[in-house]
Amino acid sequence: MKPDILYLDKTPYENGKTSWEYFRQRVKIDTTEIEKILSDNDTKKKVEIQFNNLKQQYPKYYDEVVGKADWLWIDRLTYFSILCPEITDIDFEHCTTIMCKKDNGHFIISHNEDDDWVDGNFCICKVKIDDNNWFVTNDAYNMPFWNGMSWNSYGIVKTVNYCHDEDINLDNLPRYFSQRHLTEAKSIDEMIARCKEMKVASGFHINAIDINNNIAVSIEAYSNWVDVEYIDDYYAHSNHYIHKDRINNPKTDEDSNSVFRLNKCNELFWDRTLQGIKKVLSYRSKENKFENSILQTKEDPYITLYNFSFDIDNKDNIYLHTYLDNELIELNYNL
Repeated sequence: MKPDILYLDKTPYENGKTSWEYFRQRVKIDTTEIEKILSDNDTKKKVEIQFNNLKQQYPKYYDEVVGKADWLWIDRLTYFSILCPEITDIDFEHCTTIMCKKDNGHFIISHNEDDDWVDGNFCICKVKIDDNNWFVTNDAYNMPFWNGMSWNSYGIVKTVNYCHDEDINLDNLPRYFSQRHLTEAKSIDEMIARCKEMKVASGFHINAIDINNNIAVSIEAYSNWVDVEYIDDYYAHSNHYIHKDRINNPKTDEDSNSVFRLNKCNELFWDRTLQGIKKVLSYRSKENKFENSILQTKEDPYITLYNFSFDIDNKDNIYLHTYLDNELIELNYNL
């Protein structure tokens, strides 16, 4: 089934409202656990500080959040708490990405988006940046606008990998808002600058391609610095940091299969086509076990919701493969 597409071209508050009117009709939202977390006064205070910091430093993103909260009929602070994984300890072990040059030297990217499945919690939205520019992303009730993958009118295509980070700094904003901030970057250089600009409570990883200049980059963001590697050939990333010597001492979540997924990608890679790298990302072990697979199923701790793929030689098209209904979807880049 082709995903619903929301066209969000109003104010940030009105865009938040439109988005969450959509999800309010489709998703049953239970805030019991979040409200329990907020009953601790110290935790609540930390959330209040971050919420105020977002309002003061990035009012546009603050307005999107309160628009969503108001029209989901959820208390604003309670809703914002859902977007503070470093405080509420809501972490996800998800996503595997491959970028590489084809034989003609042009880049391709393919990305598995793995997460908890919540029925109805998925659509595509096209969000206005200004009168001439926009970005597109997948949307969910429990994320800001950016969730997992995005592309924009400037020709920047990006995907996001959660990374296990042991150096959390709660004086900084939740990582989700840095990822939101990057969706509007006009170039790779601006994306790196934006990554450095917003200090985050915990880190993450960005895969990005400038489709007009054939530039690909890996950005590992940490709570206190940013590390950049330009991709010259082939590159894979899962959910642990791998730049420099970190690849030799991986830090992962408990019971993670992140190291396996990365190593298996490197082992299976040989075909420099979009179909070839997508096939690697669809690997499932003969034993059908989570710990030895790249593709995740309903029986696993989380599921591969979809695969996102893009080929610079076919700039007009975005490819999605939704695994729950095993449907291949082709979207026009400009929607």
